[in-house]
Amino acid sequence: MQLYYPSNSIIHLMHGFTKILIFGLLFTLIPLFMDRSLSLSVLLLVCLMLFSYIRPPKSHWLLLIPVGLLAIFMSLTYFFADMGGEVYVQANLGYWIFKISSNNILYAITFTLRMMIWCLLFFILLFTTSSEDLVIGLKKFGLPEFATLAVSLAMRYWSLMIFDVKTVMDAQYCRGVDFRSGSLLTRTKRFASVFVPVLFVFLKRFRTTSFALTLKGVGRKNKRTYYYHPQLTIIDAWAIRLAALLFIVWLALHWLYGL
Repeated sequence: MQLYYPSNSIIHLMHGFTKILIFGLLFTLIPLFMDRSLSLSVLLLVCLMLFSYIRPPKSHWLLLIPVGLLAIFMSLTYFFADMGGEVYVQANLGYWIFKISSNNILYAITFTLRMMIWCLLFFILLFTTSSEDLVIGLKKFGLPEFATLAVSLAMRYWSLMIFDVKTVMDAQYCRGVDFRSGSLLTRTKRFASVFVPVLFVFLKRFRTTSFALTLKGVGRKNKRTYYYHPQLTIIDAWAIRLAALLFIVWLALHWLYGL
């Protein structure tokens, strides 16, 4: 499964530099300074509308489930700290004191909303940008070669990792290992049998990649050359202007009304 999928939306047509600037920098800073749950909820709704606009496939929508569960579980850590406010429930668990207070609930909701907004912006960026466009966009920011190479390899290995796991599971399934039936403990043991062959496949890929990078002279002082070098278009210019205008409007509203 690859994160990027082609489509004809306006966000797909933007340059990688534009999408990194808008979704990776400008819009990412806004929820960091928002403290009101209502403002964060409105921003989350806007992000969901943008996410729906790019029309991701069903498999990409399913990625929101583990992200939401992770955000909720991480927000539960706020109930083990004293955030003040009116205390509703308190339990002494030895080293920790579990509290449910008004401020604990407020901070937990705020953290969950921020996490969901950041994840949606991150998904919009990755779902609409190929690894090549992402690397070219990072180059526009003047990042060094090793940083762009690391991002490129990470994006590449993400899809390869999922493909290798699926290949190993299919091979185990052909040998009689059933991952679809049995109790939770039985399925866990069967999934554990996949880790060792997957680990060896990963190590083999890492060694092959290391040899390939060494043969190509990666790490020397000479600069890399690119055959693919897209340029900024009028869509990118208007998108950057609109995003900058929205960011300035939000700054004004935040300064005047604390939104």
